Amino acid sequence: MRSRGLVIFDVFNTLVTARPGSQDTFLEGLRTAGLKASRSLLTELQASCEGLDHCAYSDARPSYVGWAVDTLSRVGQAAGPMGTDLAPRIVPALEQLHQAPMVALPYAETCLRDLKTAGFTIAVCSNWGWDLCEDLEPTGLAEAIDVFVTSARAGFRKPHGEIYRSTLDLAGFSAEETVFVGDSMRADVLGPRRIGIRSMHLSAEELETFDGDRVSSLAEVSRMLIGEWAS
Repeated sequence: MRSRGLVIFDVFNTLVTARPGSQDTFLEGLRTAGLKASRSLLTELQASCEGLDHCAYSDARPSYVGWAVDTLSRVGQAAGPMGTDLAPRIVPALEQLHQAPMVALPYAETCLRDLKTAGFTIAVCSNWGWDLCEDLEPTGLAEAIDVFVTSARAGFRKPHGEIYRSTLDLAGFSAEETVFVGDSMRADVLGPRRIGIRSMHLSAEELETFDGDRVSSLAEVSRMLIGEWAS
């Protein structure tokens, strides 16, 4: 029987967060690479890698891991400011080599289970390293997810359109049959919208300039989508 539709979730800060006591692994990775680590530097590096195309290194796990290792090695060897060729690579390398252990956010497991029971197909699409499925296993969420897509494997980082198209292709759905749920306006709302995917902004705060769907909790996501199909 055909699924009622595809629901794609972002992962970090949508379904999971870092386990308590493990929130600073990226900063530790920066320090290990020889940088003066700070939250502001990490924010700058996050912004620099938005939409990055690294598909030349995403053909297989050894290639991608080698690219990540080479990136942090080059950071340690660099003298002076990082060039524009290196800075966008650093956060992807940290995601692969310094990923914190995860825990599920409140209601995440119930939300996914309720959507699955109602007949939806579930996918995740995340800027993440190669091993997302394995990283999610301890959270108890992995078994409810049908399709796993990461920037590491897709070769493109959100909000690049190709990572969303890759998710649709792997799941076997069109954009019109799909809803994307996530906390980032650029990566999880505006990016999917550009290729025709309906998006839901998961946020406790209502934005006056936002004209789309806003949900304050994962419980609201499942109630809204199941209710729409039942009506």
